[in-house]
Amino acid sequence: MAKNIWAASPSFFTRTVSSTALLAGVFINADFFITSASAQDYAEDEVIISALRAPTPVSETGSSVSVITAEEIIARQYVFAADALRDAAGVAVAQNGAAGGASSVRIRGASSGQTLVIIDGVVANDPSAPQSGFNFANLDASTIDRIEILRGPQSLLYGADAIGGVIVVTTKRDGTDGFLEGGSLGTARGGLAAGFENDDAFGRVAFSGVTTDGISRADVGTEKDGYRTGTATLTAGATLAEHWRGDVTLRATRSRAEIDGFPPPAFSFGDTEEIERTKDYLAAGRLLQSYSNYDGALTLAYNAIDRRNTDSGFETFSAQGGRLTVDYIADVALSDNLRLVAGAEAERTRADVSGVDENAKAGAFFAAIDIKPIEAVTLSVGARRDEFSNFDGATTTRASAVWRVDDTWRLRASWGEGFRAPSLFELNYDQFGVTPNPNLRPEKANGFDAGVEKLFGVSGRQRVGVTYFHTRIDDQIGFDLARYGYYNIAETRSRGVEVEAYFELTPRLSADITYSFTESVDLLTDTQLLRQPKHKGTAVITYKPIDDLTLAASVIVNGDENDSPAPNDAFARLDLRTAYRFTEMLELYARIENATDTDYQDVSGYAEPGLAAYGGVRVRL
Repeated sequence: MAKNIWAASPSFFTRTVSSTALLAGVFINADFFITSASAQDYAEDEVIISALRAPTPVSETGSSVSVITAEEIIARQYVFAADALRDAAGVAVAQNGAAGGASSVRIRGASSGQTLVIIDGVVANDPSAPQSGFNFANLDASTIDRIEILRGPQSLLYGADAIGGVIVVTTKRDGTDGFLEGGSLGTARGGLAAGFENDDAFGRVAFSGVTTDGISRADVGTEKDGYRTGTATLTAGATLAEHWRGDVTLRATRSRAEIDGFPPPAFSFGDTEEIERTKDYLAAGRLLQSYSNYDGALTLAYNAIDRRNTDSGFETFSAQGGRLTVDYIADVALSDNLRLVAGAEAERTRADVSGVDENAKAGAFFAAIDIKPIEAVTLSVGARRDEFSNFDGATTTRASAVWRVDDTWRLRASWGEGFRAPSLFELNYDQFGVTPNPNLRPEKANGFDAGVEKLFGVSGRQRVGVTYFHTRIDDQIGFDLARYGYYNIAETRSRGVEVEAYFELTPRLSADITYSFTESVDLLTDTQLLRQPKHKGTAVITYKPIDDLTLAASVIVNGDENDSPAPNDAFARLDLRTAYRFTEMLELYARIENATDTDYQDVSGYAEPGLAAYGGVRVRL
């Protein structure tokens, strides 16, 4: 019988980290990968075996990275991925009002278009968006197994759009479960999944959906703007031979969001009858091979998005985009202390939106070396070259190091380059008198971070980590009103400090704390970038009075933000949660969001819900 090579699948592990990993079809160097804030990961310096079967302890990772696990998503009752990302260090989320509003994510002050998003091995950034950014509004958290947040320029292994960092989302691949909840604002939510796993195969199918009456998106509006979305996912894989296996992932999401606009005669932001309908499709297939010192993976992936806006039945906007990629990654263990990682990839993107009907091709190759000169030190260095059909290519490099001073102290540092390729929209948009600019140059970045981590407690389960970062971006693309088009017009700098801490105050009381100071400015105007607070912090306090009852409180403090047409004031929001487990299979839960009924704006001009309560039941088989 074929050996159990499913042990190499990352989806069957919920901890950290691999030195050279192909997570859901995307290769990741250890220095880029996961340093989980979960206390369990630090207790015994756990390792996982990635899809390339390259195990690495947590202590050998060199970059600033965080993980949000399925267990945390369930315990904190996150509804959408954006809710989970909002609590992470170094991450700022801006959403246009309540559920269904456009939701963008910024890492260390970089724009949403400078953040690469990968879902189950597929680059999910929208080629038809102005900056090719990803909209997190419709990404349901219930199907997610883990989210990795890689902070800082990551173009060595990821290529374009990875200036701020990379968000890697992996959906669940096993387990049978379901949930149903309801509450304020006419909200109902549910999900159902069935799956299996054995030594030779796995499979899972899942459905989830949300519907809500919502609130008016416009802060001055009175008409409720409803929202509904549904997602279906299918993952399956099988052992093909002793050293070979394959897997596939299919995902489809449909959503309908009522949105507000600028009605006549004043043309100021307010209630309208506009509706945005979105369809997202994702498909990926992988063929993996595994030998004693050589692992490889061939991945073919495709994603597409179709958006259509109507107002009183008349179409006001439409956009379609798609991306087809193929890549091969090889991981060669040259010796016990030396590993070579190399790969090549090609992609074709298309966009059809508002005068843009274009496609483009790109190709890349890269190589990285991991070396351990002495037992306490791990080094990594690599380079990448990207070529494009519609503008000049780019070369990027990266290096990192980690020093394990002893069993409780770790010092980390990394330096890397990044770039964001001009989007098809920016290169070709020609509506309303806008002048296309085919001579746009990629945005280029270089940045470094350095951090220290201290583990303490009897079992090393508690930790405090502090990281300083500095990133500069040249040739940033923006809309130039004087020339009325897209040009390389800005230079930006982001620097700051990120703090992550986990404390077990008593055997039943714990605290998970993050704080980010981010000074992100346009160097030409010396102003803070839009929708990026200088100060942001979260605190999650969890108390278990008895084994089966959990009580939790979360506080998020968001500082002042520069925004248009007006700045956003600082705010603090309190959420309360509880859950009671009747059996291993049955759990009841409830939460109160914005328990103090705080009046705030996440995006200037858009309203946010006040106090809201929800309750539900979860079943696991």
